[in-house]
Amino acid sequence: MRTFRSVFSHLSIIFSGVFVTLTILNQYNPGMGFLTSTLSTVFILLFCLTVVTLAVATIAENRRYAKQMHHRAEEAARWKKISSNNQRPPQE
Repeated sequence: MRTFRSVFSHLSIIFSGVFVTLTILNQYNPGMGFLTSTLSTVFILLFCLTVVTLAVATIAENRRYAKQMHHRAEEAARWKKISSNNQRPPQE
């Protein structure tokens, strides 16, 4: 999962750089139609897809981590209860 997230993080950065470049070039020379061409549409679509995929992967990993931490907390509480029940009563 980490490799997957790493690849999509890098792709998102690359596509966002391309999108920012196209936006700046379109402002300096709107006659070229950088944001109206088929290539810019493909870049915008790929950017959106990589960002959504990265977001889904991040949410899934965060949920899995939260579930794992919850399970560990429950197990720690269970062990604490077991160890407190096994203690000897004070001897008089």
